[in-house]
Amino acid sequence: MESISKAYLIFLLLGCLMTQTNQMTLDEIKDQIVNDWKSLALELNPFEQGGQIFPTYVRRQWNFTSDSEFSMKIEIFNDHSGSNRRQTYEGSGIITYQGESSAIQGAFLCQFNLNKTLILTLHTDEVVTQFNQIQTEGITWIKDKPQDITLLAVPAFNKLAGQPLVVYDLIYFHDNYLYMGEVDAFGNMASLEQPPQGICPPLIPFSDDTTPLTLEELKEEMVTGVWSSIAKEVRPGFDNQGQVITIYITRELSFPDDSSFDLIINRFPGPGQTESLLDFEMIGSLIWEGDASSVVPGAQFTQFVVNEVYLTPKSEAIVSAFNQNLPAGVDPFQLNQRANLTQKDFPGLGLSKDEQVKENDIIYMRQNRLYLGARPVDGSRPYPIEKRTYSLSDDLVDPERSASKGVIILLSLIIFSVWI
Repeated sequence: MESISKAYLIFLLLGCLMTQTNQMTLDEIKDQIVNDWKSLALELNPFEQGGQIFPTYVRRQWNFTSDSEFSMKIEIFNDHSGSNRRQTYEGSGIITYQGESSAIQGAFLCQFNLNKTLILTLHTDEVVTQFNQIQTEGITWIKDKPQDITLLAVPAFNKLAGQPLVVYDLIYFHDNYLYMGEVDAFGNMASLEQPPQGICPPLIPFSDDTTPLTLEELKEEMVTGVWSSIAKEVRPGFDNQGQVITIYITRELSFPDDSSFDLIINRFPGPGQTESLLDFEMIGSLIWEGDASSVVPGAQFTQFVVNEVYLTPKSEAIVSAFNQNLPAGVDPFQLNQRANLTQKDFPGLGLSKDEQVKENDIIYMRQNRLYLGARPVDGSRPYPIEKRTYSLSDDLVDPERSASKGVIILLSLIIFSVWI
């Protein structure tokens, strides 16, 4: 009888273990969302104007007073200094949940209705002129003057008179970090017809301040993990004509030691796809360039120097495309076969045998997350140093360091003690 009781207890504990690894339910998300949240650092967002794409930097603050009510403040800056503000949005309203995301497992689509208040302040003469040129009624925009636009028409972003602004987004949690939807490579927000396909860098609780790691602590921590994307990342890339497009990737990054790296990028045809088009691997050395506290305390400027490059095509279409007009010295690609492109010309991937690939980047760690620098909005690499973005990319997580690991270890010890 005693053995049966032990077996039953072990069964229950194993059930708890399995629950820890599952995605959060909507009810669990609603419980956890009630809090004050803030951006970890200024976030890089693209902004399209006149056929060109420019970088803007964003700081977000969200307060969820209940699982259905919120207030927010979003500041947009012209550069990474955080001093040259472009616009400020402050508002409040109601959130409604609309079902699970088909692109991101465990995320829930939602609608933010800014039907209580929406205040917009323009901070530059250029933006004021742009808004006034197409404003037809209700407002004359004045620099640094807050305007209540809750029910007013704002043609600059297609807001109609008498209707509150409605924004379509998503909510996702991983450990104690809140994620919302990502814009595409042109800065376009999601809509009902085109829901979010990726997640932004996370928001952290206002009260969740940690002591920054020293350089030596950062080096020690990063080499012990294999760091992977939480979901498919939305970022700018290029098409066959060199035009900027939205691409979807995942990353897996490891550090054999504190002066070398191995990065594998998987590119996918779309956000909901599970089969990658290709795997692109870069192996190289890491050069530490100095303190990056201007981005976030504890971050470090680094340069990734690529010594080896490999490409594995995962679809017949990619094999066919790459095998057209092969440069001299590059053997024909084969499906699922790893090809060595080290010191070879391959313009389709921006590779040249006469030019070593380098990237001026950032490394930052916080709890069980690793961050690199955000990519330039034009889809290029952050090199030379003037192209460094001074912002953080989506976070990478080592599954072995997940928040549930401690719970799993504890329950495992309990099971062991019951067994003996």
